Amino acid sequence: MIATAVIFIAWLAANFSARQPATVALDVGLSGIRLVLMLMALFWVQELLGKDIERKSLYFVLAYPVSRGVYLASRFFAVAALLALGVLVLGLALGAVLGVLPVSYSQPTPIHLGGAYALVLLGIWLDLLVIAAFALLLCSLSTTPFLPLILGCFFALAARSLGVSLQYLLAPGAEGTAEATYLLPVLNVAQWLLPDLSRLDWRDLSLYGLPVPWAALGWAALMALGYCGLLLALATWKFKRREFI
Repeated sequence: MIATAVIFIAWLAANFSARQPATVALDVGLSGIRLVLMLMALFWVQELLGKDIERKSLYFVLAYPVSRGVYLASRFFAVAALLALGVLVLGLALGAVLGVLPVSYSQPTPIHLGGAYALVLLGIWLDLLVIAAFALLLCSLSTTPFLPLILGCFFALAARSLGVSLQYLLAPGAEGTAEATYLLPVLNVAQWLLPDLSRLDWRDLSLYGLPVPWAALGWAALMALGYCGLLLALATWKFKRREFI
């Protein structure tokens, strides 16, 4: 149902676009995939860990000879596998629709649904892994059931818009504006605490056929994996010391 809704919205966007309908459809479809799977990532973390803690079924799991660190890692890798499946299904569905999308004229910049599209989907998956790891950390220390869902949404919004906001405020002509005066100090501090998930949005490779900047993509992937490792380490450290009563 989610895949059908995303594809239908992308198809509508293409039909309402006066220019480059395939590019518009792909752009809207990728945005829909990022939004829907972000919500699903938070929901799956809540179901696989938060509900175990809330229903106290975690006590039965901890009675087995399995460490808390292994239990927490298994939950994260389960969510990672579900997200990989979600990205694959939604990505293939969107690509299939775009492959047969009827257009009345050829675009000057045709979309690319080959290796560039696979890299875009990989970037989306890495983005979702960071969000899932943050939600897992919140579940490991939170006593409020829906706190990981709420704070996870705020985290995703802040991390995905961090780089774009800094780029806008540091652009020529933005100096001295009210936005730069009040927001720039906050964002300068936030960039040391939050990952810049906008670096994982590689859709331009597929939308416009740009050359692949392998170095930038590699550093962005390394940033995402490193942040995931840090969040999982913090979650494991807190989870091992948490007392369940």
